[in-house]
Amino acid sequence: MNSSDLVWLNKVKKKIREFSNEFGTVYSKTDRALSAYFEIGCFLALVQFYEENRFSGVPQNLDADNSFRYLTTPNGNPENFSYMEMSCDDEVIEIRQQVRIKSHVGEYIYFTPDIVVIPKDEEILNIKDADYASGKRRFFFVPSERIIAAHECKSLVPFHELLVSFLGTLIAGHYWYESCDIYKLINEDGKHLAPALFVGGSARALHLKMVDGLMAAYPMNIILGLHAGNFNLLGQDSRVKRLNNPII
Repeated sequence: MNSSDLVWLNKVKKKIREFSNEFGTVYSKTDRALSAYFEIGCFLALVQFYEENRFSGVPQNLDADNSFRYLTTPNGNPENFSYMEMSCDDEVIEIRQQVRIKSHVGEYIYFTPDIVVIPKDEEILNIKDADYASGKRRFFFVPSERIIAAHECKSLVPFHELLVSFLGTLIAGHYWYESCDIYKLINEDGKHLAPALFVGGSARALHLKMVDGLMAAYPMNIILGLHAGNFNLLGQDSRVKRLNNPII
């Protein structure tokens, strides 16, 4: 591990402790891969984004010892892991990790983003399929019609193919992208963060121009430089896109 990794990793661990103190959960000092810590840092940054947009949060589905059980691989049953319930006025949502999406663009198109925002009590469907784990394990998913926003977290230096690949998540993971008037959804006062690609490394020159071009053309965010340790999505230099709830 290099010194630059230590900077952001220590800030993420601090945010985990602060989250535990704020919500009265137990801080479990589990050893994790760097990529898992990065994803948790993005998850907590998203929780903070909603708090700063007048949402209040309640951790759900805690372990028996009152610890928050993070899900950072696509292999678990989401119902066995913790998540955040956030409410503002009459709107209540859930922020969950690693929930598979069944896309509207094709019958057999499924994928698992790192973080999803869905309405409260949205049913996570499950089926057994002979082509999945030989039919021995259940296959959990939420249809793309019920996704408010899906987010990806990449603890990498940005490169062109990484940036453009997020378009697949945007188009395949959000039914509203094709069915709604995008210009009415995107709103600087919107309560929700538009679908975001969180990237650890910073970019220069051509990469920055590409980021600007993608964000100008699509209702999405590309948030760079998180390895510098700044996980505040609404900081002084923030230019994130927000949206109104597209499935109300």
